[in-house]
Amino acid sequence: MWKCCRLKGLSRPGVMSIVGGFMLHLTLGTLYCFGNLNTYITSYVRKHVPGEEHRQYSDAVWIPTLATLGQGLFMTVAGHLEETIGIKLTILVGSALMSSGVFLTYFTIQHSIWLTTLTYGFMFGLGIALAYAPPMAVAMRWFPKKKGLVNGFIVGGFGMGAFLFNQIQTAYLNPRNYSVDKDGFFTNDEVLDRVPSVFLLLGSIYTVMQLVAVMLISPPEEQDLLESTPMVASAMEEEEIIYQSDRSLSPRSRSRSNSNSSAMQEMQIGLRESEENLKPSQIVKSKEFWILWLTFFLNTQAVGYINAMYKAFGQTFIDDDHFLAFTGAFAALFNSSGRVLWGYLSDVFGYKMCMMLVTICISLLYSTLYFTEFGAKFLFALWIWLIFFSFCGNFVLLPTASAVCFGTKYSSKNYGLVMTGSAAAAPLIALLTQGLSPQVGYLGMFIIIACFSGASAILTLFFPANPSPRKILQKMEEEYGTPI
Repeated sequence: MWKCCRLKGLSRPGVMSIVGGFMLHLTLGTLYCFGNLNTYITSYVRKHVPGEEHRQYSDAVWIPTLATLGQGLFMTVAGHLEETIGIKLTILVGSALMSSGVFLTYFTIQHSIWLTTLTYGFMFGLGIALAYAPPMAVAMRWFPKKKGLVNGFIVGGFGMGAFLFNQIQTAYLNPRNYSVDKDGFFTNDEVLDRVPSVFLLLGSIYTVMQLVAVMLISPPEEQDLLESTPMVASAMEEEEIIYQSDRSLSPRSRSRSNSNSSAMQEMQIGLRESEENLKPSQIVKSKEFWILWLTFFLNTQAVGYINAMYKAFGQTFIDDDHFLAFTGAFAALFNSSGRVLWGYLSDVFGYKMCMMLVTICISLLYSTLYFTEFGAKFLFALWIWLIFFSFCGNFVLLPTASAVCFGTKYSSKNYGLVMTGSAAAAPLIALLTQGLSPQVGYLGMFIIIACFSGASAILTLFFPANPSPRKILQKMEEEYGTPI
């Protein structure tokens, strides 16, 4: 099996790093479980926490908002920690912060929605910030020619997390499929009494998965890439292939020779890219950075709102908690598979065309989501699944575009800066949800968010078709007169 991996230009540690990154992102991606948990959390504090009887679902939107804020503001810290304590310890610290926040929520939810916002919101997001980008940076170093695809596999785990854990949460909290009352909240004590302890269950599962993931992830040394260049010749000798001139090669042998040349080319790309990288202080002076930043800012509105409110909207006309949990779980499948597909498409067609498709789809789907109320409940589920399938493209296209534009050496720091656009957007969607939603309703909110995505599509038109670190550095040198 090891020989097969070598023949295909793969490395066993590189593949294991992708598997570890996928497993880690399965736990980080439970951020998308909030839409399912929101109904239980809000219902619990309304009934069991003194002084919180007036809480609405829109109040709890600050939990994922602080998670997004923590993730966006502190992701650049991961890059600095990598240089100081190494990639494995950086991921371990992030994982510990996230899981600790989940464990602590067992206590905080029994006292206040705002304390819950700190533990299940901010601490969760801070942990994601430190653990999110390093696995992708490792994978892109192992496979520099397939940045989009390997990123898609890893963040596919982030998207799939809710598929697994939505089912675990609902099976634990509401196994008898009790419905909400006429006001839209759970009041059954059999459901609500289990809410605090679900965080102990989740925290325990996350901790085990994260420890295994850290053991699997290993960054390549320069020697790994150097040793990979002659490996094709070694593999050919193992198969007793006799070197001949290209003219005397059979078609089959020529095909093998081309395959080997491709593998060598990939390794040469990896070595060459180490010399073409922009530092964080440089990328903020480029047009490409600000287009990516604003794209993240605009598209985060669609991501944040549907994640927090899809179930609350569905409950207005669907009286079936298990069906809504099923909708959220399968939305995670679309979220996960979409990331892999968008990653592949970005390698083939480039960032610009793919992001145009993503933003146009989000805008069209949001502008028509409200009218699913007048169809069968499956129509509502389909629209939610397609929205998740569309918006997930942001989380593979943007880090891949960041690496393509600015290089992979500082990818954690650079993508962290790009993601501050998401952090800046998070409070805005929370304020819109809490302040405007009571006045304009779900239809008004859907139209507003569709406009944000439409503006993002227009912005993407100004992104260069074939960016590279070398082109950006040359442009800066022309503008500033001296190398930056």
